[in-house]
Amino acid sequence: SKLAANLRDDRFRFDRTLLLTGTPIQNNMSELWTLLNFIDRDSFKNIDSFLERYGDIKSKEMIDELHDRIRPYILRRLKEDVEKSVPPKEETLLEVELTVVQKQYYRALYEKNVQFLHRNVKKALDGPSINNLAMQLRKCCNHPFLLRGVEDELRVQEQKKQ
Repeated sequence: SKLAANLRDDRFRFDRTLLLTGTPIQNNMSELWTLLNFIDRDSFKNIDSFLERYGDIKSKEMIDELHDRIRPYILRRLKEDVEKSVPPKEETLLEVELTVVQKQYYRALYEKNVQFLHRNVKKALDGPSINNLAMQLRKCCNHPFLLRGVEDELRVQEQKKQ
């Protein structure tokens, strides 16, 4: 990745590195190699040899060998080691009605009403995007000012009223 390539640049020097990740072995082996290469470039120099050895693991022996190889780099947590006294998660749902402004923008986003969304902007880029509709609707529900251009538009309208 571009980030990994930039972090490998000689301008960056790290005394210690720490990576927090979920289940690296169950994920893509190329991603695992990238993480290991970032932590220890000398031990994990070549992705091709790593993938040739571990790219298609089909036996428990190979998994055990990989675990042994990455053990110095990983703190492993087993299910039986997890704290058992933590109470179960409790969830409380509070239904809150959207404000008038949220309803207007939600409907405009949902219906992809570009005329409403971009009515007071000079360029389409200054107004809310209709790409990734689910994310835009979520932003609208959280707070309409999370949508690009809405805060400016409402402030201009408020100034005109005064």
